[in-house]
Amino acid sequence: MKRLLFALSIVAVLWSAACSGGNGVVNPPPPVGKYSLASLKGQYAFVTNGEVFAGTVVNPLARVGSFTADGAGNITGGVEDVNEASVGVTPAIAITGGSYTVNADGRGTLTLQLAQTSIDFGITLTSINDGLLIDETSNTNQSSTGSGNFTKQNAGSFQVAGIAGPYVFDFPGLDANNNPESFVGEFTANAGTITSGFFDDNVNGTFSNGSLTGTIAQDPLQTATLTSFGRGIALIAGQNYVFYIVDATRVRFISTNGGMLSGDAVAQNNTAPANVSSISSGFVFIVAGSSGSGGITRVGRFTANGATVTAVLEDTNDGGKFIKTDSATAASISLDAANPGRGTFTFTDPNFPNAPSTFVFYLSSATQGVIQEQTANKGVAVDVADGTLAAQTGSPFASSNITGTYALSWSGLSLQNGGGFSVQDEEDLVGQVTVSSLNLTGAADIFQFQSGVPVFDLVTTGSISIAGDGTSSTGSSSRNTMTVKLAKGNTTTVNFVVYFVNPQLAFFMNNQDPNRTVAGILQTQQ
Repeated sequence: MKRLLFALSIVAVLWSAACSGGNGVVNPPPPVGKYSLASLKGQYAFVTNGEVFAGTVVNPLARVGSFTADGAGNITGGVEDVNEASVGVTPAIAITGGSYTVNADGRGTLTLQLAQTSIDFGITLTSINDGLLIDETSNTNQSSTGSGNFTKQNAGSFQVAGIAGPYVFDFPGLDANNNPESFVGEFTANAGTITSGFFDDNVNGTFSNGSLTGTIAQDPLQTATLTSFGRGIALIAGQNYVFYIVDATRVRFISTNGGMLSGDAVAQNNTAPANVSSISSGFVFIVAGSSGSGGITRVGRFTANGATVTAVLEDTNDGGKFIKTDSATAASISLDAANPGRGTFTFTDPNFPNAPSTFVFYLSSATQGVIQEQTANKGVAVDVADGTLAAQTGSPFASSNITGTYALSWSGLSLQNGGGFSVQDEEDLVGQVTVSSLNLTGAADIFQFQSGVPVFDLVTTGSISIAGDGTSSTGSSSRNTMTVKLAKGNTTTVNFVVYFVNPQLAFFMNNQDPNRTVAGILQTQQ
């Protein structure tokens, strides 16, 4: 069973049938913007989740690492840790060099040279400090894909003592038996010791939670990697991890003993509400994972005023089956007094009146957190899904504030044809679009894994239809939509439902085509 990850692994028609081959190849116009090679300079911690060919077998694959860019197109060093399901962990692989390009629109390429091979990425900068990327390696040594991001590191934080205070984490992936797993929670660290914490775990529909402790340390086998790249080792709730420090507020993790979990721990600040009476906001959420039907995504929103929850909307793509939730009953939100920032959000969906929708969340601030679905049964099987919860700001939304240049990324599974048979496999896209009068123009790269070859520089066009509340037409169940057309030789159109968090960020998932289940983000460039 595929495990969809937010930032994201998730169903689509064969790309080679839709956008390659044929005559009349169309290329995008020359890129325009403010970026250059100098925009990518310094050390960056990166993470991807996806797949790799191991002989004729496709295995899930997670990477976490650090690379150094010199601002002139060269990668001067780095290190990565790779966890391949059914194979295990390859620790501390040296990045010996490489190269990169950055176009004026922030799109570009990144090649990391390893001892035995190289790995290639398509990138889109969201600022000089971060960006989105997809693994699009396709060479004689390796074929791999995956979606992820990279964030600039602060070398002054490369010390164990710098990881201090409370952190909220979300580590999705697979357990030791390759079952889908969602592991979320919080911990408090002090001088290399995780003194306390609490977690919620969902392994293939089996829920557990409880307190946790652990340790954070320098890797005794790779001592230099801490001061050079912010890399160390950790033990959290009995599971071993390698970590990479971004700065004191963010640390990236990947598990190293059984299973394949990876994700970020984010510092929890003192704005996280201590009681439910302090909550007064609209919230947008997105979760991705697996279900009995395959991959699943949910995007939704609600308004919370203390314990009172109203205006619940949700869209679901469950393995190509689309479910629209236009209203809810018995909706509520509560906070866990014993574990600051932890709470639950529940509502009854008229589509499933006997299975109340239940989510647990951990807030890292008053406006941001991670969320895990804990619905007991919504059909055939229990979902394993998690993602992001964010306060909605900046409405009313309109063409006047949804404007400018945006990075675009989605991930999912595709119904792909190869070797005379069809399989559901990974699809990853990264690109950049300019939004003007709610129309999109730009370019993107896409990699559908079974097709084996990335498709570069797709002409990307489309449009957004939006109401003032950013999620649906006010007082109506009509959704905001986004249409994206991708052209190279032929054209594919993908239709989405889109939920704006604020004018700078939106979550979306496709709401048509039973052969496609993808979800992603639209994020403004700074």
